[in-house]
Amino acid sequence: MAAVGRLIGAVLGGPGTAGLSALAGGCAAALGAFLTRRRSMAKFNAAHQAARDRGFAEELSHGLLLGVAQYETAVSPSSPDGVTPEERAARRTYAYRIAAQDALPETIRLLAARVLAALDKEEHDHAREAMQELSLAVREQRRSAR
Repeated sequence: MAAVGRLIGAVLGGPGTAGLSALAGGCAAALGAFLTRRRSMAKFNAAHQAARDRGFAEELSHGLLLGVAQYETAVSPSSPDGVTPEERAARRTYAYRIAAQDALPETIRLLAARVLAALDKEEHDHAREAMQELSLAVREQRRSAR
């Protein structure tokens, strides 16, 4: 833009006008580039943040699935003395804390609540079915994100 301004200024009025035209053209180009870059960077940053949030929700869903599975094994251990009451309470607390995260999608949170409620009531068949639904929903979330 500065070179074009200089050529136009040289044709129209000589060396002084050429320098002034080059300066004006360069300033206009710099301002335009700054404004355009700022707008495009804002769009890029918004897309980047959305991707980061989606990835965080995916990983949080996987962590929830793991926490609920650990609580499920604490509710029905393979041996009678396999899990202490303190360990069971700790696993329950962990699963509930992850299930309460706001970054989780609503469907995942509702399915986790169904699993946790069934585990608290020790309804093993219902908990198993709800756990399958939860794991399918987490898998579908990952598939739809790609």
